Amino acid sequence: DSDTMIGVLKEVFQFQDSQIRRLRDDRKDMMPTKANILASFRWLTDGAQPGDDMFLHYSGHGGQQRDTNGDEASGQDDTLIPCDFQSAGQIIDDELYSLLVQQLPKGC
Repeated sequence: DSDTMIGVLKEVFQFQDSQIRRLRDDRKDMMPTKANILASFRWLTDGAQPGDDMFLHYSGHGGQQRDTNGDEASGQDDTLIPCDFQSAGQIIDDELYSLLVQQLPKGC
């Protein structure tokens, strides 16, 4: 999946290598650990300006866990599951919103 998406980003949308960050579980230097995923999200949104285009593609496992702050009608937070979830935990939707949406300036 990620090879295809990188090809599209580069060939169709003219993205440069420096504008792409990829994590994958078959490369020891690119492991999708919780820390690496969160750092990549910050990399994507840090310095964002109105009018910027950003693209995020996630091809991995997701799940649900008990909602601890009461903001989900279902009582469950949706999650991304990093490769080290057993030691680092899952990434909940509240954290995704905070990192990927709430931090963006108007116009992004």
